[in-house]
Amino acid sequence: MITATVRFKLRPGVDYDQAIAEIKNMIAMYQSQPQLIRKQICLNVEKGEGRSFYLWKDRSAAEAFFEMARPMLREQTGAEPEIELLETHVLVDNSTNDVFIA
Repeated sequence: MITATVRFKLRPGVDYDQAIAEIKNMIAMYQSQPQLIRKQICLNVEKGEGRSFYLWKDRSAAEAFFEMARPMLREQTGAEPEIELLETHVLVDNSTNDVFIA
């Protein structure tokens, strides 16, 4: 599994409600990714930034998604997102009582 962390800027002047509305418009895109296991979005509107955390089944799916999504994120925010892909070595999921160790 691959964990992707994405650090992004919010467009200047975007408030919480506007940011959430934009995110809601993109949910279907995330749901259409069969290799995406989970996605979280965290916002710090006061600082004008956010973080996304993705859990992918494999690296090739993550790379393909971000090749497509990077220009869209850049256009939406006016800034280049910082994307990092990391091998997931340990996952503890308390919602299902599953533990994954690579």
